[in-house]
Formats: sequence, C-alpha cells, structure tokens
Amino acid sequence: MENHQFPRNARLLLPAQFRAVFDNPPFRFSAGEVLLLARPNELGAPRLGVVAPKKACKLATGRNRFKRQVRESYRLRQDALGELDIIILARGGIAKLDNPGIRQRLDTLWTRLLKRSSKAPAPLLSSASSSA
Repeated sequence: MENHQFPRNARLLLPAQFRAVFDNPPFRFSAGEVLLLARPNELGAPRLGVVAPKKACKLATGRNRFKRQVRESYRLRQDALGELDIIILARGGIAKLDNPGIRQRLDTLWTRLLKRSSKAPAPLLSSASSSA
C-alpha cells in the first residue's frame, strides 16, 4: 500500500536544509510562475519545501492556496520521487492562476523532474544500488 501522507520528516524545515538546495541545485525547472529546485539526499525518502513570498502574491489567502496545491500534488507523487530534497518556489503572477492552472504547472514540473532524475547517476554515498 502506498503512503499518501505528508509527515514532518517529509518536509524541509530548517534554513540550512533550504540553503543546501538553493546553493547548488543539480535539478532546476521552471513552468511559468512556478520554479522547482531539487538535489539528492541520503535519507531514503524525498522532502519538500515550499516558498511563497509576498512579492509573488500579496494576499495570504493566495499564498496559502498555492502551498495547499503544492503539498497535495507532492503527497500524491512522493512514492515516485526517490531520494530528493525539493523546493517549489512561487513567482510573480501566481495569484492570477486558478487551482487547475497551478496543478497543470506542477504536473509539468514533476514530469520533467522524474524524467531527468531517473537519468542522473545515483549519489556516491548511497549504499543502495538499483542495478540489481
């Protein structure tokens, strides 16, 4: 049975965790008003951080709506994402999008990330190898 929860250990929480992804992300994809940054981790599971600055959306309701859409989209796909730390960043114009528009952009980003990360070499420190 797949795990479709979003527990605390599946989130980027500390500034140092966000900084590690922002500093040198090997995966960087943009879909209009949404930017995805990702880098491998050694935890055996993906983690998500969401950034929705006031500059991108002035009203808290719009920022919260964006974050809900991101969390739900991630929650349904987390089993396929592997060992990645992922940040989803809202850009200007996000407030003009409706929920289906946000989901469409997120689907595009997830597809691009899955396609690219499956071609990327496994992290060097990982003891589990998929070449069995």
